[in-house]
Amino acid sequence: MRNELIEIASSQWEKLRDLYANKRIYSCSYNLLQTLIDCVKQHENFKVSIYALNGEWETDGTFIAKFYNQFYCNALSDNFQRLLEALNCLDNTQEYWVSGFQERCTLTVKQHFLSCGLLEEEFRPEGTFWYHLPINEALAFKVEPPSHLKLQRLQECHVDQVNSVWPHRAPGSTDFVKLLIQYNDSVGVFDEGNNLIAWCLILPLGSLGLLQVIDSRKRQGLGQLVVRYMSKLLATKGLEVTASVVFANLASRSMFEKLGFKIVDKVYWARKPAKKS
Repeated sequence: MRNELIEIASSQWEKLRDLYANKRIYSCSYNLLQTLIDCVKQHENFKVSIYALNGEWETDGTFIAKFYNQFYCNALSDNFQRLLEALNCLDNTQEYWVSGFQERCTLTVKQHFLSCGLLEEEFRPEGTFWYHLPINEALAFKVEPPSHLKLQRLQECHVDQVNSVWPHRAPGSTDFVKLLIQYNDSVGVFDEGNNLIAWCLILPLGSLGLLQVIDSRKRQGLGQLVVRYMSKLLATKGLEVTASVVFANLASRSMFEKLGFKIVDKVYWARKPAKKS
């Protein structure tokens, strides 16, 4: 039988999510699925799909979720053969990202890239530490801003500013940031002139992301402020608080660790280029 990806009906997503109930603190698990469920419930035009190899997912939880040009994948089994077969069903003529995959899945994603005809040296995943903060600690955070500042959700008018200083911006990333702001929670810090000076978003993974403070306002505790605010917001929804930080970002790692976050995994993003004709 020829393998194929079959879309999982959205009515079954909660059942898939619950298979990952014991994996809540890890990437591409419970938080990802709950975030996608919430977005679909709240926004009828939210475009996301979740697929299973040959429609089978209930025994081992193997799935691939597609949002924009990014694929998120996981499997409960330590035998990743079905996950590899599922990845190999993707259209390898197209450029896409395999995003937020756990370290345990790295060899499988690499094998998929090689199956697409890439050379071994073309597999260059971007690595991050995956941080976690227990819900009870996040709920205890104080999030009141200084009296001269205010906290507000980001709007579409902030997309260009957020994208312009995102270290991982690329062609098309403006559209990705726009989708995050439209469909997910976010927070910005605004000064007396209503200028946006710091912010934090929620990635499709259900984790903190795109954390930034403008250069002129760094070292004023604004990064900690938005992290505390978004952490508490996630915790009030019953979601584990997680964040990815690139290995070399020592300042950000130090800040998260001061707030009580602990490293629980390494998580990677890998771009697969379009197949050369």
